[in-house]
Amino acid sequence: MSTFSWNLRDDLHEFDLGDSQASQGTWGDREALYLEGMGSPVFLRQAVPCPCFRLQAEVAIPKQVGFVGLVFGARDSHNYELIYLAPEEIQYDPIMNGSMTWQIYNGPRYQKPLSYTIGEWKTLAVEVQANQAVVYLGEDPAPQLFISHLQHGTSLEKIGFWNYLPAYIRNLSVTEIVPADDLPTKTDRQQLAAEGYLTEWLISKPYIASDQSVVLTDWTSAVVEENGTLNFNRLFPAKPGMTVQAKSTITVPHETVTQLHFGFSDHLRLWVNEEEVHQGVWRWNPPARDGRIRSKYDQVSVRLHAGVNTVRAEIMNQEQFGWGICVKARQNEK
Repeated sequence: MSTFSWNLRDDLHEFDLGDSQASQGTWGDREALYLEGMGSPVFLRQAVPCPCFRLQAEVAIPKQVGFVGLVFGARDSHNYELIYLAPEEIQYDPIMNGSMTWQIYNGPRYQKPLSYTIGEWKTLAVEVQANQAVVYLGEDPAPQLFISHLQHGTSLEKIGFWNYLPAYIRNLSVTEIVPADDLPTKTDRQQLAAEGYLTEWLISKPYIASDQSVVLTDWTSAVVEENGTLNFNRLFPAKPGMTVQAKSTITVPHETVTQLHFGFSDHLRLWVNEEEVHQGVWRWNPPARDGRIRSKYDQVSVRLHAGVNTVRAEIMNQEQFGWGICVKARQNEK
């Protein structure tokens, strides 16, 4: 199997450094590339010549807060797969239309808690298959994280690395590996619907929330992700103030009281049968709030009439960490 490697000292001409603010440095008596950027990927100029590979590098986070990761499956500088090391976790964070999405992809399928990693050199590796990835850290032969469904689909050949706040990286390598049998990755929306998730929506075009002249037309169909979340970052570039509306329905045979469980990011107004039932903000504000979208974030009791009932949401983006909503209904009583 072929191996390609870069020490990231005298071979930087092979990379597009972009806005990474990369420079030569030293950490722990090891020469390395020092990164100061704020979420800017660095891409190898050449495509990886093998469809399945192990991408590996030595990485270090020098300060109390910092993130450093490996990039693969990249379509361009705004859409790529990302696995990064944080001070206390490993996170899968597919970048979509220029936005991070870790508030959407959270929980054990997408993140792994760790012991504190500040100041230590760690070997971070990702074994990439056609539509899946396995993450390793340090000398531990056991996988730290298994990503069963890469969100950008079939693996593409563009690779690189990434950081957010100060980090170091050295000795990047790509080794060809034997293709493995793929496991089924299709999202089971029938199962999600059986669990109560609203899986099918109509989405408006995005608009600025302060624009009072907006007329909502040209609604398009959209479906939720494998975790039940409607992901607007997949559909639109996000910026503060950008807003969309989403409509779905709940059909019941008779009048009933239902608990709507929901999570969102970042600002939500929610209506049932055109009656407003919730308005609130949920965004990153540590340590009190992480802004991650969870269906159990909040709930409201609503009375539904027999037949088709409408659910309408207005969701405004305020930060670049994930923009979406999930809604789950549970019947209580007549």
